[in-house]
Amino acid sequence: MRQAAQDSMLFSRISLQGAAANGRGLKDILLEYYSHTEYRPSHAQIEKDRYVFFGLLPCRQWMAIPAGILIQFCYGSVYAWSIFNAPINTAMSDNPDTGGAEITFYIALGVLGFTGAIFGPWIESSHPQKSGIIGLVVFYSGHLTSALALQVRMMSLLYFGYGFVAGVGLGIGYVSTIDAVSKWWPKARGTAAGCAVMGFGGGSLAFSAINKWLLDHTSLPLTFLILGTINVVVMFICIQFICPPPPGHNLDGIPMIDEAELTLPQPQFQRQCQRLGEVGSAAKHGAHPANVESEKQARFLAILGSERPVLHISLAEALRSRDFWLLYVSFLANIVFCLVILSNLPKIINRLFGQGSKVPKDPPLPAYLAVSIEGGFNMAGRVLVGLISDMAGRKTTFLIILLMQIVVLASLPFAIQAESFWGFLTLVWVATTCYGGGFGMIPAFIADMFGINNTSSCHGVILTAWSLASICGGLAFTGVVNRFIDHGSMPYETRIYTVNFLWMLGVVIVGFACCLFIRSSIRDRLFPALPGQILRMRVFGRVLRLIYSDWHSDGRQPASSATDCGSTSQTENSNSCLRYRRCKGQLRCELLTKHQEQQEWEEFLVLRAVQHRLMKEPDV
Repeated sequence: MRQAAQDSMLFSRISLQGAAANGRGLKDILLEYYSHTEYRPSHAQIEKDRYVFFGLLPCRQWMAIPAGILIQFCYGSVYAWSIFNAPINTAMSDNPDTGGAEITFYIALGVLGFTGAIFGPWIESSHPQKSGIIGLVVFYSGHLTSALALQVRMMSLLYFGYGFVAGVGLGIGYVSTIDAVSKWWPKARGTAAGCAVMGFGGGSLAFSAINKWLLDHTSLPLTFLILGTINVVVMFICIQFICPPPPGHNLDGIPMIDEAELTLPQPQFQRQCQRLGEVGSAAKHGAHPANVESEKQARFLAILGSERPVLHISLAEALRSRDFWLLYVSFLANIVFCLVILSNLPKIINRLFGQGSKVPKDPPLPAYLAVSIEGGFNMAGRVLVGLISDMAGRKTTFLIILLMQIVVLASLPFAIQAESFWGFLTLVWVATTCYGGGFGMIPAFIADMFGINNTSSCHGVILTAWSLASICGGLAFTGVVNRFIDHGSMPYETRIYTVNFLWMLGVVIVGFACCLFIRSSIRDRLFPALPGQILRMRVFGRVLRLIYSDWHSDGRQPASSATDCGSTSQTENSNSCLRYRRCKGQLRCELLTKHQEQQEWEEFLVLRAVQHRLMKEPDV
């Protein structure tokens, strides 16, 4: 195993050097772009970042929180889009129920997610003020284009202006702000990120009322012009208080570095170098190791044997991990229900409990107030769930909020059948709390699993789930409603919404199942697999693995060919092993002790360190 690992290191070096000699294609450019996710400021920039607000005030870490909240508050105005649906549809087609204004909301959220995925590495490697200013300028441009679209009554221009242009600005600004804020608080990432995105939920709470007031007192085009101007002024002032933490920033004894770095203390590293063979020791004494032909490699390994390795999880490793995609599905499942409800709640209230119901009446609570209160629960969930995740753990917290949504979706059909307005709203508000909580803790979840240097890039990719949920979920919901209506059903019939709640329930159940299999521990994800390993899991804190090995492949023959056929149970090298033997192989189950697990983990860190250094050494 060790020899194969060392051969693999040298082979990787040769392969990389050969690729560098060839011409750079699109794939190489993309790989390079997604490989550089670390912000490296100049000395002058570090000195400049000691002061904020045009160099007038000394930078303090607490400043990032209120500034981030206000920036996200302005971006959160998109959550109040449902207030615009009826007026825009009326202006475009003289019918408040047709016209397609709600599609603008789906486009904006769809573009947001893919923008985060595309620009994530650039955001991570750039100054947060640079990316933040670009985001707010593009967001403002979307408002100006929307005002023009409403003035000339062109729905396609509205889709482009608010849906695409504002969506791009929203994606850049959303990711860059959260990334900048969470880096200041390594000990409480969930709470810090939750506070920042709380502003996003607060935008829905406030702008629902603001939008309604503007619509009552001004025209539609002027409303978008005023909103965009207010947002750009507030965000430009707040962005002056956003800056990255200085190198070596330390908070309560926790260095502001990549907490997902795989590090091995110096004594253990030296001991493992000696245990792994003569490579390190031969290099120290000037000898030529068996698999190393150049003297430079020998000197390099000598340095490696005397220095403490610091290894990073690369972005490529993070995105290839099955745990990332399990988290992706879980996040999508957590947000799909509320994304649909956010843009359709006024319409649903009107059809089930208001003037559009079977018995026309005024709902007990106006729709715009219900949307505002929903924004309050959204905002509270982002902080509360983020805080809980700091104490109870990310995975446990995520499982809880998914389970709560399962209960909500299973109960909603009964609430609308009983015509319980307050029961319906209570369930929606509980789900909205879970929805906001998912957004509040996902940046911290990503940072814990894949490292702070990969947060923006991975967060951007994760946000494509936001895009898929908003586009596919919204279209599926609208398609089900329209299909029932086209076949003679009335808009107030409860079965239309029951069918929608049931397919969403299935999605959340799948997300819950995926979350169960997420390996949130770095060691569990990267623990080396043995040849022939079929399964590995933890049982009461110990590693249990099932392995099938063929003696032809590993070069070892069974002790007795006559006794290999059959089954035996034994313990070797302090392993708890149960073995089922076959004539030319064996199936064995191993339950490792804590000491054995730690020993294999340390060996893995050393081999990984050697490979990492060899691949970075330019002259070898």
